[in-house]
Amino acid sequence: MTFKLKTLTLSLLISALLLGACAAANPAEQSISTPQLPPTEITLDLQNKGSVFKVLQGGYSFEAPFGSDVSISASGALISALDSSLLFSLNGINKMSNEKSDKDILDTLLSSLFSGEKSSYKQSQLMSSAVEGYEGAAYDFTGKFLGSPVEGRALVIKPDARRYISIVGMALVGENPELWTSTGKDAFNYLLTRYQILSMEELASAELCPISPNVNYGMSPEEAIKVGGGLLSGPLRERAYLDNLLGSNGDPVTYVWVRSVETPDSIVDEYKLTVAGKEITLYLDQYSFGVINAPRGLGCMGAFPISEP
Repeated sequence: MTFKLKTLTLSLLISALLLGACAAANPAEQSISTPQLPPTEITLDLQNKGSVFKVLQGGYSFEAPFGSDVSISASGALISALDSSLLFSLNGINKMSNEKSDKDILDTLLSSLFSGEKSSYKQSQLMSSAVEGYEGAAYDFTGKFLGSPVEGRALVIKPDARRYISIVGMALVGENPELWTSTGKDAFNYLLTRYQILSMEELASAELCPISPNVNYGMSPEEAIKVGGGLLSGPLRERAYLDNLLGSNGDPVTYVWVRSVETPDSIVDEYKLTVAGKEITLYLDQYSFGVINAPRGLGCMGAFPISEP
């Protein structure tokens, strides 16, 4: 599966969920950044602790298994593994504009996901499922996504009447017909056991886009943005931070890694950002953790999905 197809999958899943729930969202929150970094091909590890991310706009937190790649945009997260042969999409809406049942949202999600060219699916009978004690609806499915044979599972949970979260797992089974059975289901269960539905109190008290009071924040190696995580999860946390940035007027942000720079206390990564035709240089530190804000002159899609590692 190519990086282009992976990005398209994220776009389709987020669009399907936002449209299906008829959510009243800010247009800027629906923008999807396009990072120019390819996913890293690493063996998936479901035994050790992975990277934890908190997506306040979607109302959930999750742990991505070691060896997976993570893209987060507004309320949606896409986890890919095994050279993007396994894909897991997480999403949520904290306040739907009208009330729908878990089954209605699930049906809309799958029909929208498979509405593209050369896409079709068959679903199992409706199954009950639960996350943290909340009951919901789930389907197993098989079919073709953009011409590629797939197999997977989708579930929707409603913690409140006008709120939902969803998890979709999908394996490309053209080259490995047993991929979902042998690995995909275990990875899906890994996510379920390490998934948390955030309380409405926490969501209500969250500052959606904190802007740094320091005009030099992120602008030099000595003022690098401390995302933490180290060698294992630091690169994912850097991308999660950058994927959440917007221009001050809501313009999308693209970025490329430039180089590593030594400082007296650490080694930081230099990134070149492009926003509304202008270039900005930012420095991120994956070896230290500190207050996470947006730099002055930039905005963000919402609260940064990075908590203390």
